[in-house]
Amino acid sequence: MATNDERKKVIGIDIGGTNLRGALVSRSGSIIKHLSVPSQADNGIDLVIENLGNLIDEIRRGQTIDGLGIGIPGIIDSARGVITQAPNILHVYNYPLRDVLIEKIGRNTAVFIENDANCAALGELWKGIGENVNSLVLLAIGTGLGGGIILNRRLWRGADGMAGEIGHMTISPDGAKCNCGNTGCLETFTSAVGIRRMVKEGLDDRTVRTSLREKVQNVPKERLPEIVREAAVEGDKFALWIWEEFGRALGMAIANLVNLLNVEMVIISGGLSNAWELFIDKAVDEAKKRGLRAPMERVQIKRSTLGSNAGLLGAAYLAIRKDRG
Repeated sequence: MATNDERKKVIGIDIGGTNLRGALVSRSGSIIKHLSVPSQADNGIDLVIENLGNLIDEIRRGQTIDGLGIGIPGIIDSARGVITQAPNILHVYNYPLRDVLIEKIGRNTAVFIENDANCAALGELWKGIGENVNSLVLLAIGTGLGGGIILNRRLWRGADGMAGEIGHMTISPDGAKCNCGNTGCLETFTSAVGIRRMVKEGLDDRTVRTSLREKVQNVPKERLPEIVREAAVEGDKFALWIWEEFGRALGMAIANLVNLLNVEMVIISGGLSNAWELFIDKAVDEAKKRGLRAPMERVQIKRSTLGSNAGLLGAAYLAIRKDRG
């Protein structure tokens, strides 16, 4: 017979710029129910909160909920439950998300807020490929590049809650301008933003011969990495070069992280991990070339096994642990 503790469930939420994804999760880590609705983040935080409240109500209908964990892109003050900055949601600056949600769903449910890449790292630690290691770094590669750091099976947030901003590690000091204002950040190479930059620069050079000139016409920017992947698989030399540059920069970052932290595992996740076979060999070669021998021989470089569910499970894990990770 199940104990009262085993019957308790939590909700994990992943807030994205396009969709809100939520799951009802058992204390053993099984996803019992999964729902997704549009976030409508372009219309501002108030509509996101309305949609989020409706999603939570639907997931918890008929259930006893012991906690709620939320992962969201941006700079999060997890101790206070405040979104300091969220680049994908309009009108967000020091937004008290925890307090707003508690007013909406009631004070009987504990609410935990965390950066989405940190949640993904916790998810892989709990139920993914990192469950048998004590230290790991997760790199979430999508539109940008986020990161989560686990040391001694605990999430490392840093003094200001901003640890893991790996996308803004400098790779090329005189490189392209990054959205953060710096130049040559990892994100300017290893992300969808980086791929769009390299495609544009290549197509502006009329000496570059590539099928991408025809393939990318009238293609929404969100689909561009997919098109570049298809062209590379077909053998287009310019497209193959883009993925090599993507992997080379990633390998530099991995070497720096392993040299600094001596972690047991580096996990690659996010939508662009789908092009794994096009960049991973270059990334591993570059990391081995630049990394110190002993930690590089120890570290495992792996692809996420949880995919898009990593963030949901990591958010749920926060609520189950009832602490700050």
